[in-house]
Amino acid sequence: MAGLRERQKAGRRRDILAAAAKLFRRDGFADTSIEAIAAEAEVAAGTVYNYFQSKGDLLISLVALDGEEVRAAGKSIIANPPKDAVTAVHRLLTFYIDHSLIHLSKELWRNAMANALSQPSSEFGLAYAALDRKLADQVGELVACLQARGQIDGGVDSKTAGDVLFEVVNSLFQVFVAREEMPIALLKKALARQVRLVFSGLGNSEG
Repeated sequence: MAGLRERQKAGRRRDILAAAAKLFRRDGFADTSIEAIAAEAEVAAGTVYNYFQSKGDLLISLVALDGEEVRAAGKSIIANPPKDAVTAVHRLLTFYIDHSLIHLSKELWRNAMANALSQPSSEFGLAYAALDRKLADQVGELVACLQARGQIDGGVDSKTAGDVLFEVVNSLFQVFVAREEMPIALLKKALARQVRLVFSGLGNSEG
């Protein structure tokens, strides 16, 4: 019985999140009420509050869901990366981009980023930062894997490299969500250029 109850609770939570994602996209974050989410999920408003404290809690849960799914898929890339290091890193970062709009629209990402930046010490801000940290760490894991295979210089600090490479995609993604009209293809082109630049370095100047 306990197992059944847990599955029912998990299913109800998924239903509420799906309803929130649908209404946030359709009506906007500000104009969506908890009551509307409850009606869409076919539960009472009180039931929503049993799982989520606020709309902000729903939003960070959607961001977390996105992060969980991309990290799970990223593990398969790390387990069997392409032979070329640039291609391997680009594939992982491109997957982060491709997955980013499954659960959240650009408008929702803007809301999430604004909340995280304006209230960095809040529960929302700390959770958002922790999710970014996990993604950066995963990029670092890929760098370490490529080092073990002799595809990247073993003297490079893999964690720092992961931070740098994640910051490349993260900063480009911020520009992407800020510009509603910007197509994802343009983001990917910019990402490819910048990843190649990171791997090539800026060269040495003499004299």
